[in-house]
Amino acid sequence: MVSSLSLRIGASLAAALFAAALFAGTIAAQTDSVSSQSPVVPDSQRAEVTGLLFRQSVRRVIVDVVVSDSSGKPFSGLTVKDFSVAEDGKPQRIRSFDIHDFDSISDSLPKLPSSLPANTFVNIPSAPERGPLYVLLLDILNIGVDDQPRAREQLQKFIRSKPLGTRFAIFVLSDGLYLVQGFTEDRNLLADAVDPRNPRSHIPRIFLYADNFQAYFSTPRALIKIAKFLADLPGHKNVIWFSSSFPSAIMPSSNPATEALNSNDEIKEATDTLARGQIAVYPVDVRGAVITHVMSRPQGGAMVTTTDSNALNATYMTEEEIAHQTGGRAFYGTNDLAGALNEATETGGHYYTLSYSPSNQNYNGHLRHINVELSKRGCHLAYRRSYYGDPSWSGPLEKHSASELQPLLVSRPADSLTPNMQHGAPLAHQLLFKAHIHTLAPPAKASPEQMASLANQSANFREHRKDNSVKPRKPILIQTYEIDYSIAARYPALEVAAAAFDADGQMVNGTVQRVSDKNVEASTLERRDGIYRVQQQFDVPVSAVSIRLAVRDVATDNVGAMEVRLPLAAEPQTDASVLPVAADTHAQHPADPR
Repeated sequence: MVSSLSLRIGASLAAALFAAALFAGTIAAQTDSVSSQSPVVPDSQRAEVTGLLFRQSVRRVIVDVVVSDSSGKPFSGLTVKDFSVAEDGKPQRIRSFDIHDFDSISDSLPKLPSSLPANTFVNIPSAPERGPLYVLLLDILNIGVDDQPRAREQLQKFIRSKPLGTRFAIFVLSDGLYLVQGFTEDRNLLADAVDPRNPRSHIPRIFLYADNFQAYFSTPRALIKIAKFLADLPGHKNVIWFSSSFPSAIMPSSNPATEALNSNDEIKEATDTLARGQIAVYPVDVRGAVITHVMSRPQGGAMVTTTDSNALNATYMTEEEIAHQTGGRAFYGTNDLAGALNEATETGGHYYTLSYSPSNQNYNGHLRHINVELSKRGCHLAYRRSYYGDPSWSGPLEKHSASELQPLLVSRPADSLTPNMQHGAPLAHQLLFKAHIHTLAPPAKASPEQMASLANQSANFREHRKDNSVKPRKPILIQTYEIDYSIAARYPALEVAAAAFDADGQMVNGTVQRVSDKNVEASTLERRDGIYRVQQQFDVPVSAVSIRLAVRDVATDNVGAMEVRLPLAAEPQTDASVLPVAADTHAQHPADPR
């Protein structure tokens, strides 16, 4: 329940200094987000992108291409003229082209302050970010009991020395699929999540039932869940699948003639979600170098010789097919698992992104095959090979300036806020903000109104249930927080969102509200370097372990988001706990619920 939310414009020296530090990063982030999807045209023909950005829905296929030389090292220095792309054998025009270099580290954001007041947080990373987003899938369901200790040891070794600035999330597949660590570049947090000396819920020291559960859990369904978690987050993503048993035929073949032999609804959904989400899969086989055996046994009066090499080779082929279809790379037959994980990380961080609008406009749900070729010889290309032409899919949203789009055509509203409000989602900093969180009173039993508000929250952040038939629950202990935002935004039309999560990552309360701009004086719309202040009260069950905050600039669709661990540090309950601002020159304005 949100009891109040207001917008204020501050003009103090402190606000001006905060604006100077943060607003430069905001502009850089906004510029980057536009240039990353710009058409491939000469600079002289590009319209200057200023002011408001509009969104238009178009059908566009994005293909991330990893190019390596004969020794497996990244191949750099390529341009859009070196690439050609075809769909089902028909050439396509490349609409955009970008280069992503793992060795290049962005410094466009301001540095995180060395110290902040108690319970004050800023959505600035602690160190420069490097590479795309990575998910480590620790598949102990499909790792034999004998292989689990060594696999965890090698995983720990990799995490302790992983490249600085790389952002990982960790999923564990055991008796279900669980997110045990959200995105972070912190090596210590990641290592603690898989430390066998500190068993956690859903990630036991040894999963003794690994050999008994395979038939009861769908591997494609696990990939679908991870893909849906990642799909709407911007940019390329890599899933490093740490396992020792890869079920056969879980991906459609690159050969159209065999599609009907190995496809089903779950496989199709997994393939399509991975493809649309720009997600590559990197299988890493924890068995290392495997020694095959030759066995002889009597049969029908004669000795028959058999070997287990055929089953092993079939598994390796499955790993290769998974990687081939999604644009990843398979690692098997090596005892240096930490080295394989490091190589997968670096390989997946060097790539080229191109996009095209399909010339075939008949979207009938059939599988479409992508072929990318390079004018340079001696190179190996890894990219996703297919996608399904779903008639209900309206395509990704492209940004356009007012000068590029006449008249304005918008087929659906942007929804950049929702994916950034997922538990464990990465830090988002297109829009920079500072938040001070403090308690208003000791925890107390929730009132009937508060319980009704909690009951109406949806597990999906996109909408509330608003279902009066929800069975009343017994009152629980509630902690009411006041959140004081200072937001570096171009315009005062803002959405603020808060969500609380329990230890299992389930949302226990959440809200998103839009600050009304109808009652704000028109002159404030012209401010380009202001800091806007929003105060929000938020009820959180005491069982919650984190609060996720996000702010969206409605005009530009830029989003800032971060997640704060609970409980908060103790601090005096005084008026000084609220961030100081100058005397208000505008009245407080109510919020319009979204």
